[in-house]
Amino acid sequence: MTIRPASPDDVDVMCRIIGRHASEGLMLPRSKSGLLTALQHYLVADVDGNVVGCGGLQPYSAASAEIYGLATAPGESPRGTGSAIVQELIRKARAHNLSKVFALTLAPEFFRKLGFRVVEHHELPLKVWTDCVACPKFGHCDEIAMVLDLF
Repeated sequence: MTIRPASPDDVDVMCRIIGRHASEGLMLPRSKSGLLTALQHYLVADVDGNVVGCGGLQPYSAASAEIYGLATAPGESPRGTGSAIVQELIRKARAHNLSKVFALTLAPEFFRKLGFRVVEHHELPLKVWTDCVACPKFGHCDEIAMVLDLF
């Protein structure tokens, strides 16, 4: 398995993978145009030329970024695909001298195993006031905010 930057040719598969999880209420959907716009932030997991997972790193400040859009293809991705994507996103964050990364998730144990800790949403004010206010879950969000301090 190779973790590499996403390309425009990957977007349809990324949309399908994310869409499957979104249809089950496990994550928010991402449109094809939204993925294309944010493509420079995404990595994909590639197995023999087939994309089996994706995840993005969205900068929020000079010190922090969000890991988002993390999804793997059920039945197609090898064990550890999600962790491999997150580890590469963390390496990318460190390379940009960020001091922390965060995620909003319905899978806190996954992130806890990678060293993240639970925080209150209000500890991520830039995220809340930039994105969350426009989310259909705003005011009744069931996602758990988690942070990983990098330095």
